[in-house]
Amino acid sequence: MRPLLFCLVVFVSFSSFLTAQTAVKAKTLSTEADIREATITLTDLAAEAGHAYARRDLAALERLVADDYVQTDVRGGVLNRSQWLEFVKNRKSNLTVETDNVQISFYGTTAVVRGHWTYTMKTDIKDVIEYSQWTSVWTLTPDGWKRHVFQNTYVNPNADHCAQAASP
Repeated sequence: MRPLLFCLVVFVSFSSFLTAQTAVKAKTLSTEADIREATITLTDLAAEAGHAYARRDLAALERLVADDYVQTDVRGGVLNRSQWLEFVKNRKSNLTVETDNVQISFYGTTAVVRGHWTYTMKTDIKDVIEYSQWTSVWTLTPDGWKRHVFQNTYVNPNADHCAQAASP
């Protein structure tokens, strides 16, 4: 009886694995329509991630990021998934995040997504506005698109002037 049960468990496990692999293969980006749909989806997910970050919506962020998630933040900190979620949970600032200029490059079922964020931090005195450029890596999984890597850098409006001043 035990060998039969073992075989049944192995068969069910293997069948589940094949079903998951087939689901990913079924979602490959093989046509221009697939690329257009994925572009719209990833643009929406990038905006959703910014809004969820601003609202401290941990449930949404947990759904959007992969288990192996790593973020390099605007201060240069490198945080894994649990560290980043803890940071978001404990963040004190009241802000909004708006996303624009999203650009996407596809590499099979992997996408490099880049964009621009406008942070508006609400204070008692006045709103403080900051800008950042970000780059992220997403993969298509059976559960949809998941963000694995996110790198975010504040925009320095004087960066070009600094580079020109340093040139001989």
